[in-house]
Amino acid sequence: MSRAFKRLNMSDGERSVFLAYCAVAMFGTGLSFVIINGLGGGETVLRKFTAYDLWSMVAGTVGAPAGLYISRRWFGGSGIIGWARILVGVPCVAFFGGIAGGTLALPFYGTMFGPFSVAMTFWAMPLLALFFVLMLVATHMLFAVYHRERDTLFRMPPDDGIPA
Repeated sequence: MSRAFKRLNMSDGERSVFLAYCAVAMFGTGLSFVIINGLGGGETVLRKFTAYDLWSMVAGTVGAPAGLYISRRWFGGSGIIGWARILVGVPCVAFFGGIAGGTLALPFYGTMFGPFSVAMTFWAMPLLALFFVLMLVATHMLFAVYHRERDTLFRMPPDDGIPA
């Protein structure tokens, strides 16, 4: 795995952002699977897996990182303000990810019911919501690596009194 990243010539910060997006995509896949199974009704545990179920999982795999991409400015900040900003970022990822995934899964109706389904799933399964929040806290720390790396590249050096 490390050799593949070296071929891509990615820095540590870029690798951490890539890992964050992959983690959010995997969580989106699982979350969409839970939502689709919940829509089938509670009387059956095992049911036939259809092509629409697969498409809905693909939509969740694409929608969750899209929500993170839209909300990326809220993650990775330093200090207390940076940690406080994820209080806005977490609901934004859930909302925009629900919109993107819902629209892909079921155009028009999914745009409205995607965020609603995510919210109701988190309401019904608080442990899943806790895992979602913890995953986005880890995403915040991975984005912080990227921001620290960028700050060292583009920040002005301290003025030490010596002319350039």
